[in-house]
Amino acid sequence: MTEQTTNLFGPVAGDLATVESELRQHIQRDPPEVAGPMADLFEAGGKRIRPALVLLSAMSGRYDLARLVPAAMAVELTHAATLVHDDVIDRAKMRRGRPTIASTLGDEPAIVIGDFYFAKAYELAAVTAEPEVVAILARTVMGICAGEVRQQSIRYRYSTDVGEYMRRIEAKTALLVAACCDIGGLLGGLDGERRAALRGYGRELGLAFQIADDVLDYTATEGEVGKPIGHDIAEGFATLPLMLSSVEIEDGRRLDEQEARRIADAVRKSAGPQRALDQARDHANAARAQLSKLDRGEAVAALESLTDYVVSRNL
Repeated sequence: MTEQTTNLFGPVAGDLATVESELRQHIQRDPPEVAGPMADLFEAGGKRIRPALVLLSAMSGRYDLARLVPAAMAVELTHAATLVHDDVIDRAKMRRGRPTIASTLGDEPAIVIGDFYFAKAYELAAVTAEPEVVAILARTVMGICAGEVRQQSIRYRYSTDVGEYMRRIEAKTALLVAACCDIGGLLGGLDGERRAALRGYGRELGLAFQIADDVLDYTATEGEVGKPIGHDIAEGFATLPLMLSSVEIEDGRRLDEQEARRIADAVRKSAGPQRALDQARDHANAARAQLSKLDRGEAVAALESLTDYVVSRNL
């Protein structure tokens, strides 16, 4: 684990390193046709926020690492599988600075690799011997899939309103982040009120994370985010920075590369990104407020720190 990861995840940084090691070993034991591409995706990095949330949430109650490690691996594999499928749907060429599985192997193999790791995630969730963990993960994936279908139905509809955008990012990001916290609370033996607080925290943290990510799509450099800047608008999706700017685009058509670059530049120069970031901070503050319902300790302090990180990160 890097020094930044240790600082971010404090009391669970060591156990998160165990999760990372176990994940890599599990992938290595899979058939090479699926293991090679997924290992490459993991090699490209990632902050492992989702498995960390499982561990930190459980630390507010009973901390049983033997049950938490497979749960933490399950949520990270679920996340990875969604990325593989997203890259097929978005026709993305790069992910974390490397060629995507779809661009390297083709769409059909990428879809099957994603499917394999969704199934592996459910298998690992079952290892916890808590059927509700599997149910939470399954409901979350169903919500993500339904959200993706809905998102595709509004592609090239640049006049989409903020309410529709919020529903989209709830499905895209917040559902899984909330599920991580809920699974941790469940395995930690927390009561219903504290589990609800953790779910609420996760939902708001996920919304803040995705809004900040959408701001970076306009304001960061390609080297920082590992994919082309203005990717969302080039793919036909309006996000909050565009919605809060004064830039207008005619609905119903795909933008060519030059147009997308010009619009991305106009949004970047507008007040849209800063206004969107202000909304991300509001959601981060709402996430922090949920933590007041939990007992103070190292884990809660780390969860608080994450609310600052998700809106101030460069990556």
